Amino acid sequence: MDRLAALAAERGLSLFLLGAAPGIAERAAATLRSRHPALRIAGTYAGQAEDDVDVVPRVREAAPDILLVAFGMPRQERWIARNLDHVPGVRVAVGVGGSLDYLAGAATPPPGLVHAIGLEWLWRLVRDPRRWRRQRVLPLFAVLVLLRRLRR
Repeated sequence: MDRLAALAAERGLSLFLLGAAPGIAERAAATLRSRHPALRIAGTYAGQAEDDVDVVPRVREAAPDILLVAFGMPRQERWIARNLDHVPGVRVAVGVGGSLDYLAGAATPPPGLVHAIGLEWLWRLVRDPRRWRRQRVLPLFAVLVLLRRLRR
């Protein structure tokens, strides 16, 4: 996300941070602005993944170029698939999971090695075992991605 924010600032693109607990998106936006002073934040909103009637108009009105959605997997991906056509100004929408929590300082980031090998989800699961129901599909997803890469 930090590299995306740097690129957005460089190219004059705006971000909208959607999701996470109340106040988290605002704190994450402040962190991104401090790291990238030229970054334009079109808006932030905690919202709910199931409340399209409230969320979609806010995003549409803000007209961001890039939408970062932090509703957790798979709700954020479902939200994007269901609503991307309803926010026509958005060029790119990305599910960012717990990244806003890290930027806001509300969660402890994983060690560098865990991040480098892409196992942040496992780090969060170990630290918060209540997440197991939502994350139980991730190992299967990782295996499917690996198999697809091996077939190429």
